[in-house]
Amino acid sequence: MLQETTTKSQPLEMGHLDERDVITSDGRLIGQLKGAWIDTNNWSVSSLIIDLKKESVDELNVKKPVLKAARINLSTNHVKRVADVIQLNVDMSGLSTSISTGST
Repeated sequence: MLQETTTKSQPLEMGHLDERDVITSDGRLIGQLKGAWIDTNNWSVSSLIIDLKKESVDELNVKKPVLKAARINLSTNHVKRVADVIQLNVDMSGLSTSISTGST
């Protein structure tokens, strides 16, 4: 007899991905893919972990840690295409707005 258990699902971090450049829809390089978060409820990628370039940190107004690269979790809703690079469906202005409103 199978016993039904109730467990709370938590996101799972996936690392060691091939580093790929991440560009906005207007062609701006914002950083590199470093990992992803997996939603274990449905085993789908919920967000990407991106290490931002120094120029992007300033332009996106992201707080930079002292000893390591600034990193954001970017919702997969912002991803248009994944190939040799990851292309977003928002430009730099739209990305800045998304980050400031907390919808990344």
